[in-house]
Amino acid sequence: MGNTPFISVIMPVYNSEEYLDTSIQSVLNQSFRDLELILVNDCSRDKSKTICQKYAEDDERVKFIDLQENIGAGKARNKGLEFVKGKYVTFVDADDRIDLELYQHAATATKNGKIDLVVWGMTELYLDKAGNLDSKNIVKTEEGTWDVKAEINEKILELETQTLFGYQCNKLYKYSIIDEYKIRFEKSILYEDYFFTLEFAKRIQSLACIMSVGYFYYKRFNESITTRYVPEYFELSRRRVKEMYDFCCDQKMQAGNVLGNIYLRYILSGAMRNEDKRSGLTKADKICWFKKVKRDEVYGHVINDAQISSPALKMLKFFMEHNAFGICRFMGMGTFWVKDKGPLLFARLKKN
Repeated sequence: MGNTPFISVIMPVYNSEEYLDTSIQSVLNQSFRDLELILVNDCSRDKSKTICQKYAEDDERVKFIDLQENIGAGKARNKGLEFVKGKYVTFVDADDRIDLELYQHAATATKNGKIDLVVWGMTELYLDKAGNLDSKNIVKTEEGTWDVKAEINEKILELETQTLFGYQCNKLYKYSIIDEYKIRFEKSILYEDYFFTLEFAKRIQSLACIMSVGYFYYKRFNESITTRYVPEYFELSRRRVKEMYDFCCDQKMQAGNVLGNIYLRYILSGAMRNEDKRSGLTKADKICWFKKVKRDEVYGHVINDAQISSPALKMLKFFMEHNAFGICRFMGMGTFWVKDKGPLLFARLKKN
């Protein structure tokens, strides 16, 4: 490897000693060798730092950055971006791994560095509390290359529908675009990778997709929803839809059906989270929440004329349209119960 590797891989590291060797080795053992790995230790309290240092000593392709204060994964990625030497940059989380042929396929898809963005699929692995595989979900997209702006934008919207757009770990980003426009991850509890990718997508002139699903994204433990309560969830989800809607408007694209279905899912998910005791909401507050959501401009933009595919979301839209907010609230309650209690009940049934 010379001073300018083709791919720079940034890996933020925080208390990942149990998985870190596997993750690092999946990068360094790639069949595609022209890469560098930038390890950013975000003040880990376990042995992660020692593991990172060892790889940096043993392999000249590894750079080690040891942060002096904990700044979170997004800002740790930003710090890594300051040290990038590659033509392209990608990201791997320290508790995930990648297929050993992934970057060879991705590098080939760049057509010798001419493509601005390369996207691949994901293999989502759901583990139980014992660390055993509970279920698997494969998300992939069709293979192709697009260099007409209208076609690129349509593909971006399709990737959003497939849930593949928002990830940062299933993409090669041309670094010169990141550098020119100073694109960085913002500090956000949710969707920091989505907002980063959307800012990047506004500037691209070419896009390639490959059928590989060689990024293995581990979702460890089927935790109760109550352990993952995020007060800002709905406002951040609203912003996600609003920014994609604005992008589509700027590009003169019709996106109501896609974004309408996505936004209704967020509304139902937000209603579900409202049922968490930590929300501090009264029954009246929860009903007023639906009224506020319906009055909001985003609802009018993306839902009113949207064709909804899911039966449950069709029901939610119907009740919202008829101001039956009490019934909407019961839908949130039912979803909360299923998400919170359902896995435990299912586990007991399996055990018996």
